[in-house]
Amino acid sequence: MSLFNWPLLVTAILLGMGLGIQAPINAWIGKRLGSPYWGAGFSISISLVVILLFVFIMVRTIPSAETIWNAPWWVWLGGIFGAMFVAGAIVLGPRMGMALFFTCVVFGQVSISLLIDRFGWFEIQIRELSVSRILGVLLVIAGILLIQKEEFGLSNSLE
Repeated sequence: MSLFNWPLLVTAILLGMGLGIQAPINAWIGKRLGSPYWGAGFSISISLVVILLFVFIMVRTIPSAETIWNAPWWVWLGGIFGAMFVAGAIVLGPRMGMALFFTCVVFGQVSISLLIDRFGWFEIQIRELSVSRILGVLLVIAGILLIQKEEFGLSNSLE
């Protein structure tokens, strides 16, 4: 994909911004409901309703139970990791600060994505590991260090 495919890039950026907004909102509702896990449940319940409405409006077909039950074991991980992310964001985001939390999330995503691309896990097309891709991961690590530099007494606040 090139930078000229800007509609997809902008859409991905907007989705990322949505995730950035989701975590503090979920933390807020979790605090009011008395537990971050109630907040996660609240958020995921809304997600379920929204995606089911979308599927019924846009897709209008229901897959067979056989298709679902014959899927590889790892398809269940998507939902498990989704729930873990929502709950983890509620707990960790406010403690770490949202910028550091999401920079660490991006590092995790980019790191595992390089392996998924390299080895074609989950039936993804294989893409070679390159120096520029590795440098991209190193830049994310640099971002993590810069965002938390105050922890090392290197603050240069704009205030």
